Amino acid sequence: MSAESKGIRGQRELFGLLYETAVNAGIEVIEDRINRKGGICRLKEKLMVVYDAQAPYHERNRLILDAISQVNRDYLYLPPRVRMLLEEGEAMPESPDG
Repeated sequence: MSAESKGIRGQRELFGLLYETAVNAGIEVIEDRINRKGGICRLKEKLMVVYDAQAPYHERNRLILDAISQVNRDYLYLPPRVRMLLEEGEAMPESPDG
């Protein structure tokens, strides 16, 4: 198995974990053919992640992880891998391009 296919498989597995965590946190995840990059929005206090059905897993993961970071995590179970990714993201300075 090539390193690239291992990386894709890893991203797909991470997506499953992030998706489950987001749904448990009350985040609605919408996959559709939008021909856009996707993003996060709030509609009547409901946090939503929308992305194109053709989006690569790393982009889906980035969006879902960003949405999870926006919810109150005090009473939410976060799998250790998700907690680690969130802590890493909080420690990193934001890039100048947003």
